[in-house]
Amino acid sequence: METRITRRAFLGGMCAFFAHGLFAKNLIAQQQKTLSLPCRQRRPNPYMEHGKPIVMVVRGTEFRPMLAKGMSLLGGFSRFGVKSGIHLKPNFVATSPYPVTTDGLSLLATIELLQKEGLHDITIAEHAGSGAQATAFQFYGLDKKAKVGGFKIKDLYNDDEVVSIKDSRWIAMPRVSAFKCVYETPLIINMPTLKQHAEMHFTCALKNTMGQVDYQTRMDMHRQGEAFFDERYDRKIRMSHYAIAEIASAINPDLTIIDARYCLGKSHHIVWGGISLKADRLIISGDPLAADRVAAEVLAECYAGFITDMAKPHLDHAARLGLGAVSLNDIVIKDVAV
Repeated sequence: METRITRRAFLGGMCAFFAHGLFAKNLIAQQQKTLSLPCRQRRPNPYMEHGKPIVMVVRGTEFRPMLAKGMSLLGGFSRFGVKSGIHLKPNFVATSPYPVTTDGLSLLATIELLQKEGLHDITIAEHAGSGAQATAFQFYGLDKKAKVGGFKIKDLYNDDEVVSIKDSRWIAMPRVSAFKCVYETPLIINMPTLKQHAEMHFTCALKNTMGQVDYQTRMDMHRQGEAFFDERYDRKIRMSHYAIAEIASAINPDLTIIDARYCLGKSHHIVWGGISLKADRLIISGDPLAADRVAAEVLAECYAGFITDMAKPHLDHAARLGLGAVSLNDIVIKDVAV
């Protein structure tokens, strides 16, 4: 028997086909957002001595020769075994000059040294939450310099491709949504500035990873304001301190370069009362927690209004999550000068 398909039935069937396809596509996209992945896998730290992470402290005033000497003594960037696909993560929380934000010239010097070692496909990627990173790119002229400098800039503010990360050891964050391009990048170089934070007391390498997660995760962290009594410190601790460590463990940066030629005391913004202090140091390590622990010592040395105990809750929680070494006895500090 011959079956004839009417034009109306044909068009109806086609509409149903495409509608089903669109539904399936949206369902897959939604599943990708809700599927929980483990924390990003950090590359093995190549800068170790006797089983302990090395923190290189370089004293000087000019970033490029300080970084060149520090990396030379560590054996170079190439020891990570990565030739391409590098993300530089600055702190572009505001359209303000260094040390509120990462110095644009420091970023360019780092890129130059990476390229000198034969590394390529380098991207400066940032999400400041308020959209400040776009104007910061322009403030330092990085948008124009990228065209001739052989690197890219990526404004993560409007990037909606995220992956959901979950860890059973977390106590503050139910999950973390990190940008997919960050999660999949072979090498993350974290380049924070050293500052006292008005609310969180201390902001450096671990807290700088906030710029690699989406807006909702940032809001979830800031809502963790509830304090509870923690017997380990014999005082009440805000849950957001633990959230910082958990977000950092989700991102797991491979290399930390802290530009502490200057640091900020009292607050993380000059306009909010931050005090610029001359520290004349660059801190480099393949262990982000060890780098933060040493940086806290530097800030305490420079500013009497900060003591390292202020950073202890989130640094200790980071140690429990396996981010690295928190005790100075477990860290090899090499102090050199340019």
